[in-house]
Amino acid sequence: MQLGWIDFSREERNKVMATLDLLSTTTALDELGIGTLRDIYADILFPGISTIQTRAKYFVIIPYIFSLAGSQKFKRVSEIVPWVNRKEDNLVSTLVKNGGEDDAGIIGSRSLKQGKHVKRKPSSIYWNGMRTYGILLDNRISMDQAAILIYNQGNKKRNIEIVKGEESYDDETAANDGISIFSPIKANFDFEKNIDIRLTKEEALYISDHIISSIHSRDSLLSFIIKNKIDISNFYFEDLEDLPMPSDIKNDYKLAKELADFIYGAHIRYNVIYSQKLDMEQIKSWNNWIDKFDVVALRFEEIMTRINCKGTTKDFLKKFLKAVLNKDIEAIDRCIINREKEVKGERAKLCKPMEYQYNTAIHNYKLNYRYYSALTIINDILEGLGE
Repeated sequence: MQLGWIDFSREERNKVMATLDLLSTTTALDELGIGTLRDIYADILFPGISTIQTRAKYFVIIPYIFSLAGSQKFKRVSEIVPWVNRKEDNLVSTLVKNGGEDDAGIIGSRSLKQGKHVKRKPSSIYWNGMRTYGILLDNRISMDQAAILIYNQGNKKRNIEIVKGEESYDDETAANDGISIFSPIKANFDFEKNIDIRLTKEEALYISDHIISSIHSRDSLLSFIIKNKIDISNFYFEDLEDLPMPSDIKNDYKLAKELADFIYGAHIRYNVIYSQKLDMEQIKSWNNWIDKFDVVALRFEEIMTRINCKGTTKDFLKKFLKAVLNKDIEAIDRCIINREKEVKGERAKLCKPMEYQYNTAIHNYKLNYRYYSALTIINDILEGLGE
């Protein structure tokens, strides 16, 4: 069964693509093992963004909750993270109530209707982004380690040791000096009662300043768009090429786009093979792709070097590229079948056509490197700034 939509407008298409973007996480189907490449380029273009982030507001909600936790008296450190999680759960109904029509992206809103809570909390989803943007003042700290800091501050204890992997550091003054976990931001309202999923201007400035200034994000396409307050709400990923980016950012964007165009051909051919060459739409797409794809213009080695791609993944892509250059269909199919077997082993679909029945095309869209998730965050920030 083929699924599709009527492309009435860019806005509607962006909504659909945002949904499809959720399928491109590392847990989604990755039959050809290119997820790592996709994720590295996504981190270059849109650092701190994940496909399960839904609204920018959570970048300030979490510091608000932890600030409140600092004023509590906990008997045990093990009480703190569950307390934070309960606060996150309790805010769902407030966000829904105050969001009005703008309630899209409120984490837990659907579960709320069923009288349940989501298992994965916003703090877990946004923690890495807060590390990336410097909202977490020490990017080594995990949530459990933050709980230890809060507990020791509240109980005036000394000699904290936070250990991560083989690294550790002692902070003997943490409990007494009021060490900050997050870059300071204070809600100038009763956020537990009046919080809204939309950003205030102060909150939008806080997030944008961190993205623009953090060493991990300041030279990215994400930072460039926010710093220059560019409205891209009706842009496809492909349209970003028209933006007046600095040369280094533009080059990264073009490399990522070339890789997406290239990998798209491999995914189309995968579906042709998987359907046992019965899906006429995929066959048509394949013929169109191989006729129009400019192999010579592909900067293959530069793409691989930028993301330090080596080993079997690079070998697969080189073989596929050579076969496409020669338009050797048998070699193309053999390359794709062998690659899936290499990646999936006994779960390789193309090796077991009787066991795995083809229903619909897999990964039937180009890589967009979390663009549609980033777009939501960008729009929230620019709207908060009044742009």
